[in-house]
Amino acid sequence: MNILKKIKKYFERKPKFRFLNNGKYKIIEAFRVNGVTYFMFDSIFEIPSGRSFTALTYYDELQMRCSREYLIKHCKAVDTILSDPKKIDIGTVSLLNRNLKDRIEMLPIPEHIYKLASILFFDEQESPYSYDYDYNKNKIEVWRKTEGVLDFFLRTELKNLVPYLRFPSIDMASYLEVTQAVDTMHQRDISQVLSKSE
Repeated sequence: MNILKKIKKYFERKPKFRFLNNGKYKIIEAFRVNGVTYFMFDSIFEIPSGRSFTALTYYDELQMRCSREYLIKHCKAVDTILSDPKKIDIGTVSLLNRNLKDRIEMLPIPEHIYKLASILFFDEQESPYSYDYDYNKNKIEVWRKTEGVLDFFLRTELKNLVPYLRFPSIDMASYLEVTQAVDTMHQRDISQVLSKSE
């Protein structure tokens, strides 16, 4: 095997945690769910750039209380309403605008918390250097179905990563359930407008 093939083969392998422990990054065990062990970097401020850039995207979603996809659908729905001056429905435009304003005041939607946690916590199958969107989508699904995981995330390193995450002293699970219901209602309002235009 020539040297180029050896180098290529070396870089195609997923990194092992032992290589990270000897170098710049220290990895520690964070928690276990359904028999899977999740790890994290000892310092959340030393996450490799591949994960950090994804964190910036998810942090923006958390701050806005909506994803880029939600904003695109919102704009498309408003454009649909305004496309025919004779049929402009001011009530629906007002509803969509009120929904967007409401989101600014809401606590984070659970989906945003799961996304940030998926960057912070990784298992042995993942590269700790980069972020695989498809893999993490499945990982989030497992977490979402496991009782207590969301509450755990809100009491861990996410508090340090997003210091302004302050939750009311009332039952957090109930509050987040209401927030999720509001998000579902907002999504439904947009979908109803878009479905009329198809």
